[in-house]
Amino acid sequence: MSITRQVKGLAADFLDRIVPVKPLARSADEQYRLDRASRRMHLYFCRTCSSSIEVRRYCEKLGLRVVEKDVVRVNAYRNELVHGGGAPRVPCLRVEDGDHGRWLYSRDAILEYLKRRF
Repeated sequence: MSITRQVKGLAADFLDRIVPVKPLARSADEQYRLDRASRRMHLYFCRTCSSSIEVRRYCEKLGLRVVEKDVVRVNAYRNELVHGGGAPRVPCLRVEDGDHGRWLYSRDAILEYLKRRF
């Protein structure tokens, strides 16, 4: 990984920690339904990846409570990502649909899915 990418990631992580995200205002019933739907989504991310931070902040803005899995801090999450999805790339969103799950690897694909669904 290049130095500029590392610095950009560290800066994005710092800003993510100090600048809060204001979620959309929803009714309690609607938020409950969103919570139930978002529990079936798992976001594999890295704290120093700017794309991962962008996806996490978008989920927060929508008021989703996805299961967040930091692949750098926990090796078991990285192993899940490699064995389930096939590639050790972040961000990755696993969406459980009935019997099987879908693995979305691209930042653009994840954001497009979230925009369509929510």
